[in-house]
Amino acid sequence: MRGLVLEIAGRRVLNGVDLDVAAGERVALLGASGSGKTLTAMAVLGRQPPAAAVRGSVRLHGTEVLGVAAAGRGRSPGVAAVFQDSLSALNPLVRTGTQLCAPLRRHGGLGPEEARAAAAELLASVGFDRPRQILRSYPGELSGGQRQRVCIALAVACRQGLVLADEPTTALDMVTRNQVLGVLRAQTGARSAALLLITHDVAAAAGLCERAVVLDRGRVVESAPMAEILDAPRHEYTRLLVGAARATSLVPARAAGATGRSRRGAAQEAPAGAATGVALLRATGLHRCYRVRGPRLLGRTDPVRALRGVDLDVAAGERIGLVGASGSGKSTLLRVLLALEAPDAGRVRFRDRGIRPARTNALRWYRRAVQYIAQDPASSLDPRMTVADLVAEPLARLRVPGNHRAAIAHALELVGLPAEHAARRPRELSGGQAQRVAIARAIATRPTLLIADEPVSGLDLPLREQVVEVLDRMCAATGMGLLLVSHDLSVVAALCERTAVMWAGEIVEDRPTGALLAAPEHPRTRELLAAVPELPTTDAPVPRAG
Repeated sequence: MRGLVLEIAGRRVLNGVDLDVAAGERVALLGASGSGKTLTAMAVLGRQPPAAAVRGSVRLHGTEVLGVAAAGRGRSPGVAAVFQDSLSALNPLVRTGTQLCAPLRRHGGLGPEEARAAAAELLASVGFDRPRQILRSYPGELSGGQRQRVCIALAVACRQGLVLADEPTTALDMVTRNQVLGVLRAQTGARSAALLLITHDVAAAAGLCERAVVLDRGRVVESAPMAEILDAPRHEYTRLLVGAARATSLVPARAAGATGRSRRGAAQEAPAGAATGVALLRATGLHRCYRVRGPRLLGRTDPVRALRGVDLDVAAGERIGLVGASGSGKSTLLRVLLALEAPDAGRVRFRDRGIRPARTNALRWYRRAVQYIAQDPASSLDPRMTVADLVAEPLARLRVPGNHRAAIAHALELVGLPAEHAARRPRELSGGQAQRVAIARAIATRPTLLIADEPVSGLDLPLREQVVEVLDRMCAATGMGLLLVSHDLSVVAALCERTAVMWAGEIVEDRPTGALLAAPEHPRTRELLAAVPELPTTDAPVPRAG
């Protein structure tokens, strides 16, 4: 890539980007949300926004690929991609197995049965215990982390010379994240394929890549071997990224033996549920079982027990973290708590009133009291609406009194979005910017309880800290309760006084956050803590290709 310049509506968003990836090399493109990483990746794929003016050169194996999609020739040849939004990357109407077998047959020359066996092996390699069940599932039946692993398996199946991975581990818990990074390393090494990793996760880049290119506001500000980036960053922004990554640690919380908020000195260890002593949300004995279609010839369905007797209380004003591996039942529990699904057994009560799904407006009071931040921002935002309209919609529908224009501006300011973003549409936002719009949309109404599903997973570390501070201030100022689902234990440690750990549809540990981090009791909790990434020290070797 040489001198890549991209302008949208007269505004230059990429300014002379130069980038090289050698055969078999693993390179990280690091930068903040909105720095131009994804636009650079799209240029490698031969794609750019319809209204964009582009100049420069992008050559793959000596062939110019810049603008091949606009010329009607599809995607750049020789590139397999893993995108950040797994829900949009998979066809919701086609079973996972059919989608995964297609490239294996096309690129690998396999027959139907051989392709299906190879697909099952690929799914097992990215951490699925029951790969054939996943093959029979539709994307909508999988959790966000499960879908992302399917997308990675799909890219590996394409057997291309370059794998482009745009934030491939954003939605994954730490255990699965480490598995997936290992799979990317092993699979690209086995095929001598190059890897371009687009990420804001410095630890992921350090564990996988030999070299890094740092992008800031559309410009390459540093390009160096990973060891130099970690040990002696030259540019101020690179130093900020590396410093924030090194500061993201659970050690202070463990040492203090206090709640996660102890690193800001805001709280001491307190009994679980002691925020106000008043039960706000109570789930008792929740069971949920799904039926997944078995092999066609046998005509049977296989039961999947997503929830197994879950009990969970959230007191008024309390902040609870819910952590667990991908597929442990966190998303199913949220759907039941939000009255989007009915449990097979058990009950949910809010302020001592029963909650079950309803087709009428009987739950309008509940929708007003409980707001939700979705894991996949791109799929939760109407692409036809501007950012201002998206934030205004719940204010209007819930008939929130006051100056809506001022409320919109304030919400956008709280999540760190400039005022000019109010006129943009979702397709004009990066993944991190879209996530901040989703957060602004939820907090604009000042709910009694905020249920947040991975609210900062798409953000770089400095912005993640900013949004955590926003949620902290909002909860403290309004008394809003928080149920935070996250695979990032540092975020849970920063926000939550109590943490529940899920595994195989059960809550296996539910204790004050400080005590849980300092002395985890359940093996799955210890496994999650052991998987927390740390940047290599000066003496640590940088991974090499193969």
